Amino acid sequence: MLPDGFEIEQAGQLVTAHLRAAEVAHADMQELVQECAEKIRYDNAQNFIFDLEDVEFLASACIGSLVEFLQEVEHCRGQIALVSCQDNVSFLFKVTRLDQVFGMFDDLEEAAESF
Repeated sequence: MLPDGFEIEQAGQLVTAHLRAAEVAHADMQELVQECAEKIRYDNAQNFIFDLEDVEFLASACIGSLVEFLQEVEHCRGQIALVSCQDNVSFLFKVTRLDQVFGMFDDLEEAAESF
């Protein structure tokens, strides 16, 4: 079951996860990633967009969950894109150089077209 404020929608092989919370804790991210992993296993999902527009604080452990999930996504030749990151969240990915691993986009349409 997804944490409050989190939504997942799927269109074909593309899954979009909307995180509608100002703060994202590690446990919440793990639940979201688990739900997304089930989309790979049972619904033929391949590419994932994480909409972080409302996220002001992302626990650093959340990045670890995303990296672990990326490994699973890459096994099915998929990709992960991050959308609408606020400055402090974007900084977290840049300082860890993960902005070179995850596609980072300004809007959902641009991210979807990148796949």
